Amino acid sequence: MSSDPTLLAGLGCALAVFLCGLGAAYATSHASSFALRHQDLMAMVPVVQAGVLAVYGIIIAYLIQSKITDALSTADAYKFFTAGLSVGLACLASGFGMGKFLKQCNAEELLFVRKGKAEPKQGSASKKFSFTTFVLCLIYLEAIGLYGLIVALYLVG
Repeated sequence: MSSDPTLLAGLGCALAVFLCGLGAAYATSHASSFALRHQDLMAMVPVVQAGVLAVYGIIIAYLIQSKITDALSTADAYKFFTAGLSVGLACLASGFGMGKFLKQCNAEELLFVRKGKAEPKQGSASKKFSFTTFVLCLIYLEAIGLYGLIVALYLVG
């Protein structure tokens, strides 16, 4: 039984977009809840970071589809399929990690402080944390998706 190379490459495209979008949607849902609780524009940082995960899938899907031809070999098709899985699963894991982190921040009603001391209306001292620490946690969580993108770029060639 032989595999259709065009089908495998097309599935790689579809998986890249779908799985990256799923991870981004999960993270965005919790990031949006977090942003709504804060009066600061900087609370939109996690929403933007979550959205970037979906862009990774679009990038790889575009690169794969641009290389689909009638002369596509089965080996290249498997590489394209694997590239879609690589970026998709990495972004899915990244999105779930970001979502879980933000869900915890929302559940504990944590508030970030950009500089200096927080105002009394911002909650108790045990509920405050540094904005820098918050963003660094999100950056390291998003790096998982970036690693998947790098692997996929290497596979697509």
